Amino acid sequence: MNEILGFVNEKTKVLVILKENQLQIDGKSICPLNQQEIANLVPCGKLKVNQILKELIDDGYVEMLHTKGRYIVTAKAYEVLKKLSLK
Repeated sequence: MNEILGFVNEKTKVLVILKENQLQIDGKSICPLNQQEIANLVPCGKLKVNQILKELIDDGYVEMLHTKGRYIVTAKAYEVLKKLSLK
């Protein structure tokens, strides 16, 4: 994981974790991690990850696939990460 993540907030860490853990499934880049796995990587609590994911989805940075805990990082998120040099 990028060493600069120690200097950014949890929301940014969640976004980077989603991006770095994507798999190609049916032609889409999907992060298969569940909220507990993401929380372990941040590190923070599962409820905090749930709150952050809701914010990222509401703000258009992440899409949820089928409510099965599969997440897609949007182009909007890639632009933000690029500006932060965390692409």
